[in-house]
Amino acid sequence: MSAVRHMCSAHAATGPLETVTGSSERRLFLVVSGTIQVIVPDMRATLGPGDVLFLDAPGSPEAPVHIRAATPCSYLEVVVEPAWLPRGTVPPLMDEGRRTAYGSPRLLRMVSDGVVAHLSSFDDLFSAPPPHTQAVKALSFVCLSPSMRSDWHTEPGTSLLIVLAGGFEVEVGGNGGRRTLRAGDVCLVEDFEGQGHRSSSDGETRFAVLALPKDHLWSQGAERTDEAAS
Repeated sequence: MSAVRHMCSAHAATGPLETVTGSSERRLFLVVSGTIQVIVPDMRATLGPGDVLFLDAPGSPEAPVHIRAATPCSYLEVVVEPAWLPRGTVPPLMDEGRRTAYGSPRLLRMVSDGVVAHLSSFDDLFSAPPPHTQAVKALSFVCLSPSMRSDWHTEPGTSLLIVLAGGFEVEVGGNGGRRTLRAGDVCLVEDFEGQGHRSSSDGETRFAVLALPKDHLWSQGAERTDEAAS
C-alpha cells in the first residue's frame, strides 16, 4: 500500500482522544499499548495491543463518533490518501492470550555497525520532540505461516515493524541477541550492511510494516549499539 501520507506516534492518558462530527482525514490507528474505545450509536468497540482501527468518515455522521483512551495508551496514527480503498482479505481473529506477556510494549531498534547488527531499546518512539509527524513511503500488512524461518539477511531501507498478532522472533549477531515480539511490540529496523539479522515466526504471525526515509524523525543518535535490549 503506497497511498500513505504520514504518521505520528502518540501517548495519551485516560480520557477523550477525538470526537468525529464531520469529514475527517482517513486514518489507521495501530494500538501499541493500553486500550482505546470507539463509541458509535448502539455500538462500542474496545481495541488493545495489536488491534487496528480504520477511521473513514467522509461526511457528517448521524451522531458523533467518540474515540477515547479507556486506559493510558500509546498508538501510531497513519494518514492514508482519500482515494485509497482496503484490498485483500481479513484473516480470522487471533486471540492467543499472549498480548500481555510483558505487561508493557517491547520497543526495539536494530542498527548495524557495518559488521553485525545490534538491538537496543527504542524509547524515543514516543518521546521525540515536536513536530511528531513523519513522512511514510509505504505501508504493508504481512501474514507469516507458523513455520517461517529466514537466513541471515539485511534490509534495503528503514522500516518500522508493528506486530499485530502471534510472535515474531528476531536475532542479531551483536548486542541484544534474540528477542521475540508479540502483539503491540515495535521494532525500528536500520540494518543495511554486514551480517544482517534472521527472523522466524512463533505460530501464525501478523504484522504491519511502515517504510520510512533514512532521514526520519528518530534518525539522530541511531548508533546506540552499546545498550542491550531489555
